[in-house]
Amino acid sequence: MSAVSVIGLGAMGAALARVLMQNGSRVTVWNRTERKAAPLVAAGATLAPTAAAALAASPTTLVCVHTHADTRAILQAAPAALAGKTVIELSTGGVREAEALARWLEAQGAQCLIGMIGTFPTGIGKADTAIVTAGSKAVWRAHAPMLRALAGRSSYLGADVGALAALFAALFLPRQGFMFGMIYGALICERACVPIDTYVEQLPVTLKLVDAYFDVFKKSVPAGDFANPPVSMATLLACYDDVLETFAHGGVNSEMPELLHRLMRKGVEAGLGGEQVTALTKVLRG
Repeated sequence: MSAVSVIGLGAMGAALARVLMQNGSRVTVWNRTERKAAPLVAAGATLAPTAAAALAASPTTLVCVHTHADTRAILQAAPAALAGKTVIELSTGGVREAEALARWLEAQGAQCLIGMIGTFPTGIGKADTAIVTAGSKAVWRAHAPMLRALAGRSSYLGADVGALAALFAALFLPRQGFMFGMIYGALICERACVPIDTYVEQLPVTLKLVDAYFDVFKKSVPAGDFANPPVSMATLLACYDDVLETFAHGGVNSEMPELLHRLMRKGVEAGLGGEQVTALTKVLRG
């Protein structure tokens, strides 16, 4: 049975610890607020009295707190406990924070892998979720089975931990664009007295188009081929004209559709009106 420690027992950290135990690991846990450890201790985890004790208890420690800065603040209280240990950092942060944390951990004699969790806590342990990691390739090779038990499509990006932050930003935007699109849609429906239940019922139907959008992106951007669109950029710009008119008529906040309209118009004015909307990548590269 492998020994693993988990520092940070919010919803995600607790899910990680629970799945590790379900997969046969001997798990030691620590959290600033001790009561959060109670359900895990009841399920068989060992509660460490300090972060240093959690590090000492296992060769590998997963850290899942708020930010990389929080991780460093916790671990700085026990630098001697890091020597010879492996830290897999699963908190969030930007490029500079990730790079600084990796350098600091290595200076303390620890091996380091920084990861990005691409799911909600409920997705931990599922085959179709992923933890993408960067840093030490040796650490990835040694811990790939464990990480794939936590998220079945987990993978290694490379040695550059800064690239992981870039990938997080790139994947964050489509998800948030989807959420903000629904929020704006709810506002316009309210103003037009369209029942919100009707809107919610129709969302799964229209969201089937997301698969088609992904196919367009997958086929056009990597190849740089934006010809023969199913819907041209000029046609979509006309749709955005109609959407903005509707928002203006209803007196609804339209900051998001205005931004998208400006980008689309820029593409058409650049002579890309007959191409795929993904040809905007050429314009935005500047």
